[in-house]
Amino acid sequence: MITLALALAASLALSDTPAPGSLLDQSQALRAETRLLAAEGDWAAAAEANAGALALQPGHFGLLTNAVALAANGGDLDGALDALEALIRAGFSLDLAAARGLESALEEHAPSRLAALRERMAQNLVPVGRAERYLSVPLPDALVETFAVDIDAERLYLGTVADASIYAVRLDDPGNPERLAGPEDGMGSVFGMALDGRNRLLYAATARTALTPEGLPGERETALIAFDLFTGEISARHTMPGAGRFSDVVVQDGIVYASDSVEGRIYTLTAPRNTLEIYAEDSRFASLQGLALAQGALWVVDYATGLWRIDPVSREASRVEVLEGSLIGFDGLTTDSYGELYGVRNGVQPHGVFHIALEPWGGGARVRPVLTGHRDFDEPTTARVSDGRLFVLANAQWELFPEDGSQPQRERRDPVVLHMPVP
Repeated sequence: MITLALALAASLALSDTPAPGSLLDQSQALRAETRLLAAEGDWAAAAEANAGALALQPGHFGLLTNAVALAANGGDLDGALDALEALIRAGFSLDLAAARGLESALEEHAPSRLAALRERMAQNLVPVGRAERYLSVPLPDALVETFAVDIDAERLYLGTVADASIYAVRLDDPGNPERLAGPEDGMGSVFGMALDGRNRLLYAATARTALTPEGLPGERETALIAFDLFTGEISARHTMPGAGRFSDVVVQDGIVYASDSVEGRIYTLTAPRNTLEIYAEDSRFASLQGLALAQGALWVVDYATGLWRIDPVSREASRVEVLEGSLIGFDGLTTDSYGELYGVRNGVQPHGVFHIALEPWGGGARVRPVLTGHRDFDEPTTARVSDGRLFVLANAQWELFPEDGSQPQRERRDPVVLHMPVP
């Protein structure tokens, strides 16, 4: 039997429990079935169950790897090569030497085809694009997850998880970040931020997590907090009954949208003094993350299932078919002045920034890397476009913040923001 580790029960690391009935739930059930069938040696049935899971999570690296292993173990080496080619088309590479017996079996079966596939896998690992450091901020223990760019004021605003704060960073003095608000002001951990230039407000999507500081006053519940950039104070706190955890926020023309990664919802705030309303919700969502507005619609990435378009009239969600690449493991989302989408992937290697080229009306997407393999990448999370440049938070370093409070396995680094011309 060919040995290749299968991703049968594991999934991308999600920070939240998926909603009942989500596509991720259905995929996990099929993976459990795959595991049982593989243990019984029923490779054909196991491959069929894995294919069902892959249809629910197209472009999922673990499931694509499973397809290679299951076909090979079933004696279908042509099928294993087809599955390997599908994995390569998704933008990934596979260490064939780690699978006992697989590489030699494929080499003997189709040496020329395998050589061509090896060359394409090597190409997928080549770093893409160039970016320079915009700034580095001495906040290694804060866990900076998100940021907003204020080019007019020559400032960046950073939102943190481990100390539940908002910092202002002057571009001419990044070594001295100014703490604008924290737990003593009722702040929770900050997961998303967006600037409302029309009203000079900074919106922060906050929630309580295992990393949120304890023992200080303030509610720190799931909330959308508006920070007044004129007065330097929190001007409003918007909450929603039954909300799970706000994960990102986007603003256009004074209208705010916020995603909820736990409850599978998107909320909207139509004016600073209005109340939050549910804009869209869908039981298929598993872990909503970044938001962007483009082509007259709202777009949201689901960490586990890909990109979704929210129709501006019906507010119904439709998943975008991936025509090239993969949309699994995406966290941040942004758009440029031409309506082009860019996403940040950290759920699977290579990490980086990707252009998401959309077909009209969300009829499909081609995902191509624009920045991968950068030396500062250590779990990039957020991207923003401003002043003709794309900015990306390069190193959230979540793995270095154990929820049990234990010491990290290596030293934390200062958060870094990179910038590059919009491709």
